[in-house]
Amino acid sequence: MESQPTAKALHNRINTDISQLLQRFENIMATATVDNPSYTSTAVETYQLDVESTALIRAAEDLLGLTRTMKETWLFGKLDTLGESARDVERREKLDQDAQAVQKAIEGGLLMPSVEK
Repeated sequence: MESQPTAKALHNRINTDISQLLQRFENIMATATVDNPSYTSTAVETYQLDVESTALIRAAEDLLGLTRTMKETWLFGKLDTLGESARDVERREKLDQDAQAVQKAIEGGLLMPSVEK
């Protein structure tokens, strides 16, 4: 299996993909606003629009691939995007304390485990 991407690599890829999308869209808009009635310039503009739209689609597909990679990395536990908040830590510690108290009560005979017949 290939190595997992680092957070820095993911951020760089996001920035690159977004800048590519914006640049391609700007190029399409610039080409579409040129007003020249000759057949040659129209053919060149048509070709430029085709190239830029293909590149725009490729940049969008690359972003979709990036989101898939991020989802896979997150699902398999290699991408820690949220971390653990102070509230989560406090809640987990309280649950651990409660579980230990119940265990001590059962071991001390204060609570009898239920036995089903």
